[in-house]
Amino acid sequence: MIPRRVIARSLQPSKLIPQFSQCLRQHRSVSTESSPGSSNPAAQNGPLIVDFEEQVKLAASEPSRPSIIPQTQMRTQTPGRPLTKLEEYQRLKASKHASDQIGGILEDHYKPHELITNPPSPRDITLELLLASGAHLGHATALWNPGNQRFIFGIRQGIHLISLDVIAAHLRRAAKVVHGVSKNGGIIIFVGTRDGQERAVVEAAKRAKGYHVTERWVPGTITNKDQLLGDQKLRVLDNLDQEIPLTEEQKLSLKRKLAGKQRDPDRFQVEDTVQLPFGYGAIRPDLVVCLNPLENKTMLQECAQYRIPTIGIIDTDVDPTCVTYPIPANDDSLRCVQLIVGILGRAGQEGMLARYEEETDRAEQIKREQKRLEEAERILEEATTTAQIHKDAEQAASESRQRELERESLISNK
Repeated sequence: MIPRRVIARSLQPSKLIPQFSQCLRQHRSVSTESSPGSSNPAAQNGPLIVDFEEQVKLAASEPSRPSIIPQTQMRTQTPGRPLTKLEEYQRLKASKHASDQIGGILEDHYKPHELITNPPSPRDITLELLLASGAHLGHATALWNPGNQRFIFGIRQGIHLISLDVIAAHLRRAAKVVHGVSKNGGIIIFVGTRDGQERAVVEAAKRAKGYHVTERWVPGTITNKDQLLGDQKLRVLDNLDQEIPLTEEQKLSLKRKLAGKQRDPDRFQVEDTVQLPFGYGAIRPDLVVCLNPLENKTMLQECAQYRIPTIGIIDTDVDPTCVTYPIPANDDSLRCVQLIVGILGRAGQEGMLARYEEETDRAEQIKREQKRLEEAERILEEATTTAQIHKDAEQAASESRQRELERESLISNK
């Protein structure tokens, strides 16, 4: 409820009160009284009184001023009638239109989902990005592993700080390894078994077209692979990760081999793509990326036994010799883990695209070479045909000339 009269008192004398009083007096909305201490000689001591009823009447009598609110959105309201839903929406829309240009614009602020949906590239690694993700924070000094001495920058409040330059260098090296393995068509496994790491691990594996483990690592997956994974089907892929299809002749020969001599080959179903038999055995990975080495020591031991290279996030309390390519960073920060696995997944994707580009260029080069050979064969065939035609024409001309000579000799003898 709007009060009818408002009394404003000035605690200290001000030089602006006479100016405001003169301005308001022109609208006949202020009495001649002003606050105490005023320098206006014509004003008396007393409160400054504003009459809102007269001000509303004067505002109604004045000509209308241009408004920033669109006229199509302004509606008149009947006194005593509540606003309808449409009128409330129109008023809200008008106020929003009037206040759109007010306020600031947020730039370069943190968006948590972008580390998973759109991770940075390895060439976009910066110290500011690693610092913002908390990658430099280690554990307490009482928990440190002496093997991480070369990674530690200093101590603050009893916590080891990891050097950002070392983190960036090791992360770039690991990204190059992932890029090379993916470019050569290797199998990459991303392992992250802690809470909150599942989505980042799955997205990185999809981006690099690898495999992921987000639950408990089954012991013997690598060392006893034939017993655990021997019954799985293996499909044969080309360099573009496409399944190689079987021709009808290959399908028929495979059916005959499965049927033997005493059975009908049409009774057996054969897949449309090339597959390896069940007794071939499981395939070991070419690279394993581990986000929490402390909880996956069994997996790292299996990889070391078969000389499978590994990449791991090494905190200050982890032995850096348990992995092949350590990345010294904070493995307890979910944002740091998402950043690192996102960069490695992006590196795998770039390596895969580079392989696709090379295979496409090689296929185009083979096509161009084949086309050039076909063109050379066509030109050689045309030249051979033309030479044969000339030879036949010369032979026919010599034969006709010989016949003419024989005829002339017969005529001369007669």
